[in-house]
Amino acid sequence: MTKIFKVFYDDIKDIFTNFALLIVVLALCILPSLYAWFNIYASWDPYGNTGNIPIAVVNKDKGTTLSDKNINVGDQVVKKLKDNDALGWEFVNSDYARKGLENGKYYATIEIPSSFSEDLASILSKKTTKAKIIYSVNEKINAIAPKITDKGASSIQSQVNSEFIKTVGEIAFTLLNDTGVKLQEELPKLTKIETSLIDVKNKFATIDNTVKYGSESIEKMNGVINSLNKNMPLIEKTITTASDLSSDASSFLQNTQNNLSDLGPIIKRDLQILNSVSASAANSASALIEAINSNYEDAPQRIDDLTSKLNNLHNVSNNIVGLLTKINQITNGQHLNDSINKLNTINSKLETSINILNTVKSQIEANEQPSLTKLNSMLTLLNDVNSITSNLVNNYDSTIKNPINKILNQGIGVSENVGELLKNAQAEIPKVKSLLASLSGFSENAEGTIALANEKIPEAKAILNDFIDAISKINNSEDTKDLINFLKNDVMTNVDFLKSPVDIVQKTIYPMTNYGASMTPFYTTLCLWVGILLLTSLLTTEVHVKGEDDDEYKPYQVYLGRGLTFLSIALIQALIVSLGNIFILKVHMDNPLLFTMIALFVSAVFNFIVYSLVSIFGNIGKAVGVILLVLQVAGSGGTFPIQVTPKFFQMIYPFLPFTYGISAMREAIGGVYMPNLTRDISVLLIFLILSIVINIFLKAPINKLFHKFISKLEGSRLTE
Repeated sequence: MTKIFKVFYDDIKDIFTNFALLIVVLALCILPSLYAWFNIYASWDPYGNTGNIPIAVVNKDKGTTLSDKNINVGDQVVKKLKDNDALGWEFVNSDYARKGLENGKYYATIEIPSSFSEDLASILSKKTTKAKIIYSVNEKINAIAPKITDKGASSIQSQVNSEFIKTVGEIAFTLLNDTGVKLQEELPKLTKIETSLIDVKNKFATIDNTVKYGSESIEKMNGVINSLNKNMPLIEKTITTASDLSSDASSFLQNTQNNLSDLGPIIKRDLQILNSVSASAANSASALIEAINSNYEDAPQRIDDLTSKLNNLHNVSNNIVGLLTKINQITNGQHLNDSINKLNTINSKLETSINILNTVKSQIEANEQPSLTKLNSMLTLLNDVNSITSNLVNNYDSTIKNPINKILNQGIGVSENVGELLKNAQAEIPKVKSLLASLSGFSENAEGTIALANEKIPEAKAILNDFIDAISKINNSEDTKDLINFLKNDVMTNVDFLKSPVDIVQKTIYPMTNYGASMTPFYTTLCLWVGILLLTSLLTTEVHVKGEDDDEYKPYQVYLGRGLTFLSIALIQALIVSLGNIFILKVHMDNPLLFTMIALFVSAVFNFIVYSLVSIFGNIGKAVGVILLVLQVAGSGGTFPIQVTPKFFQMIYPFLPFTYGISAMREAIGGVYMPNLTRDISVLLIFLILSIVINIFLKAPINKLFHKFISKLEGSRLTE
């Protein structure tokens, strides 16, 4: 042990007595930090400054007319973009935009064609044309810019969809509402027609009894026929109008059913999330109670984690309630009330549970005994929540999906029934017209006229009876009243729902203030590894004793003694970069002290990994250290999620020291999740122990094995 510290002491003495060596060591301490700081600062907030990325917008839209209303979606989009500073929108003509894209002035161009509004409006016609936005991007200017501009194009597409759905939805629901009102207005006309026809039928009965007495009855018949002839156009128009309105309503209801059916999977998925997270929350509550019973240390963190879960549950549940309530409003029904009530019960239980957690946390912070009674009651509440969500998921088809389909099917069925009644009435009109034509030849004193009257009056009575019956069914049908009630609606409420049927409530856990803070773990970890590589490149791992026999020190003594020197410099590197991150760059951290301690520990681990490689294998070890650096930059998930990298990097990801160093630092910056931090520290500790143990036992035999190879390598003019 004495010789180990003698090597370390001599190294420190050399550093402070050799000016040139001192300068080199100071440079080694500072250079890695500069590498990290410049990279972190350069990537401080790129996504917050996208307003400086120039994108040309060309609006050629000529607009169109939809149901006597002029609309120009292109103008609406431009108006919205002028208030949007997410990207540097510039509104120019097509020639200027094209030249700007080619010479690099613009990263991308977005062109709204002249037929844009017209194509969008075609959704309400028989021939639909899909509207297009022409998005052009110059990808050679920059690797990341196209990804950012892609998001801009997507946001415009979403904005167009939203604005157009709002416009068309308002028109469609207004038309539907008008249809209901108009159909309601036609009903009194049908009632009046029915009354008139009954009066005609009664007159025919009177005429039938007196026709044999001569001209007076014939004259009465002519009067009835003329009156009926005069009213037939109105009768026909009224029935045709009502029939058309019913047909339009049926088509719209069918489309509404198709649109609402698309929401089914979204609702079911949210219910499944609710069920899964509620089960996890109940388990977390049980673990919290056990932790409080045994040890308070991690109880506050557990409370925060559980509170976050419950808030997320509450948000998801609220979203589903809002969605089901809107569907109830659109369908003018209360078929989903049972599910809505269950979800409101869930919300109430979650709010109570969150209040209990806040109370318990306050008790712990005040060094008071937490109320286990309240915690147990909270556990009961969360188990109830899980039970209710399980019931909602298991009975989704019967309690949510089927009621939605049922009310819409009822609406469609009612509309079709009314349509059928109106068609039946329309079918009787030609018979009545034919009858009137055959009766139009009456003359007053002809015996043939009386004979014809005797023949036609019974037929006329039968035809009128059928016609009256058809109209009476329309007037007295409950389906007609139901259809009118179904069609009349709150236009703007339904339009807002169609425009955005699902609201996204974003809740961030473990927030990172900006992109620079998110990248700090990666660049800090990277600079620590680079710092050790620089150390092994400029300082030797071997001890050369002047005027004494090299055999004075055993291999393990050299390894540990010089290792302490390397470790000291590595710790200084870690301390400098950590303090610089905190006080110079002012990276926001949840726990700055923990970040510094983790950086020191990670630096120690990296030091012994790289130092051990070079100590055993010499220059070959340095090459291995560089190879490991390259693999870890790509395969540690420091910049992109590891899931989007090639399979090879996903395979090596769990075995790379960077993986755990970066993850541990993220815990200190964003907020600690203790199981993750414990895992990271444990794996890094294994790397540290393996590096030291393997080197102590294998340094001597491996050095002998590679001695001849290393000697030849060092004997060349190109290596040291």
